[in-house]
Amino acid sequence: MDAAIDTSADSLAAAIRERLADNPDWLIRPLPDHGVVELARRGPAVPPKVVAAAVTDDGHGVEVLAHAWRQALATGATLRVVHVWMGHGNEFGAIDLLLSQALYNTLDPESALQAEREVLHDDDPVRALQALSKEVDLLVVAAAGKRIAPDRPLGGCVDALIGQTACPLTIVIPSMTPAWPGQGANLDMLQPGLMP
Repeated sequence: MDAAIDTSADSLAAAIRERLADNPDWLIRPLPDHGVVELARRGPAVPPKVVAAAVTDDGHGVEVLAHAWRQALATGATLRVVHVWMGHGNEFGAIDLLLSQALYNTLDPESALQAEREVLHDDDPVRALQALSKEVDLLVVAAAGKRIAPDRPLGGCVDALIGQTACPLTIVIPSMTPAWPGQGANLDMLQPGLMP
């Protein structure tokens, strides 16, 4: 975990509120105990049927996947782990290995086996995740893949997703979200967020 990422859920929510000042359609809810901020359009809450965890190779996949799994477990939704492959860097086969490692390092073997996997091939991760948000009911992402600061609490990709997704968006602050090994996860820790 990157110790430089110390932005609180409240300060992240404040930055998002400022970013969405001209768009009152979004409800922004910080959950400091979970190290996340949830965004959903105002209106009736609908439990998700598919929760997608956007996993990258930046080392924050465990936190994102752990939170997405808690949400899916709490609502009985299907968990889908996704990665946007931009066609360079890691070979395509390595992406499947990345998803497998994220799943089996985070979840118990049965939950990891039941999770769906999807590789999105697009040179623009924002465009790919916006399109994905039309197919799933909740999208979970990390606040940033690289070092951030209180005056810049979001990475560029996540910043571009704010207010632009078709489904609710949960932003995980990696340094604050508890992660655990897949074997023997402490189910007492599985406190879902307040939004579906």
